[in-house]
Amino acid sequence: MSEDKNIAIIGAGIIGLSSALWLQKAGYKVTIIDRQKPGEGASFGNAGVLANFSCLPFTRFKMLPKIPKMLADSNSPLSISKHYFPEMIPYGWHYMKSCFRYNYSRRALTEIQSKAFESDQVLLNMTSAQCLVRKNGCLAVYSSQESIEKAKIGDMLERQNLGINLSFVNREQVREMEPALAPFYAGGVYYPDTRFTVSPIELSRCYAKYFIENGGQIIEEEVKRVKCENVGVSIQTNVGIHYFDRLVIAAGSASKKLVDQLGYKLPLVSERGYHIMINSQNPTPLTRPVAWLDKSVFLSPIDESLRLAGMAEFAPIDAPATKLRFDNLKANAKKMLGDNLEYSSEWFGSRPATPDTIPIIGNLPSNKNVTLAFGHGHIGLTLSAITGRLVSELVQGLSPCVDITPFSPSRFN
Repeated sequence: MSEDKNIAIIGAGIIGLSSALWLQKAGYKVTIIDRQKPGEGASFGNAGVLANFSCLPFTRFKMLPKIPKMLADSNSPLSISKHYFPEMIPYGWHYMKSCFRYNYSRRALTEIQSKAFESDQVLLNMTSAQCLVRKNGCLAVYSSQESIEKAKIGDMLERQNLGINLSFVNREQVREMEPALAPFYAGGVYYPDTRFTVSPIELSRCYAKYFIENGGQIIEEEVKRVKCENVGVSIQTNVGIHYFDRLVIAAGSASKKLVDQLGYKLPLVSERGYHIMINSQNPTPLTRPVAWLDKSVFLSPIDESLRLAGMAEFAPIDAPATKLRFDNLKANAKKMLGDNLEYSSEWFGSRPATPDTIPIIGNLPSNKNVTLAFGHGHIGLTLSAITGRLVSELVQGLSPCVDITPFSPSRFN
């Protein structure tokens, strides 16, 4: 039934690759198009955490009075480029409206997270990539006891009420779990069920390798324009024009421009993240990712080294890196690990951010031959497999395994 369906996916990140695997598994002929090699965009630079605990949207009224103060602080993880303010106006308006729908968005994230683990397992087992994933849990620490006490009656209590398995740990317990950390913390939270990948880029490459070995095609070309034809879609690249029966747009922050070409407007913005790689004297200095919640950064064992990742910089995709963001990360690294650190590399990239901080997953309202899968913000890796599964179910015309109404692109109209 599906073998004659020729499907294009724009985007070779973890969302596009996961969608390709699920569609290939369903019997479709799939082609991925991206100017970069698989996994070398935003999927390359994340902290590697499969964040099963991320079910609380950022759209909370209590956040609103904090935002101006954070923007005024040069050491804050949040910043907006002055050149990007026009793009942020519709985003900010929808962010305000989304605060009224916080409980609705939270239910949506909780439900999609409930299917994430089993969806991950399908792809990890299918591609023999399970060896790249660890099950050592995740630590989240605070600088002060006051912050811990607030968390116990705030976000952490909310997560516990949603069924997230977590336990509070004191300073001594943190030291026992991760002795390589400097004593900057007062205690924190341990998520025993959280998993992480030791190499986000190798995970993407593993998925791509399996995809190609099983008949998939990856075209390294830059997409210039997409167009819906009378039958199917056309994709113009820097090399030529390709025709397909259906299209999946999973191009991260670049998706907005493509959807604009199809006559549909979405308040998607570019939220840039940064990371630094730290050489380690010990091959395994950390046994699990550690989040410093006061600074919104993650320190993770990645590629036999340490990666400190974070920052939320709203800026154009193609704008140059901001040196101050790297300086802030290095200052945080010294507090977390001590002095005399050796940095091996720096990276920055753009996450696709939606105003309600939940992804866009669904068919384009104006053309059912186009399926959208982007806007995952900080949890693209976490929701990659379940997103790919939902994309496949939409293309097949099956009833999705979770209610995708909250993720519909039409929710911003």
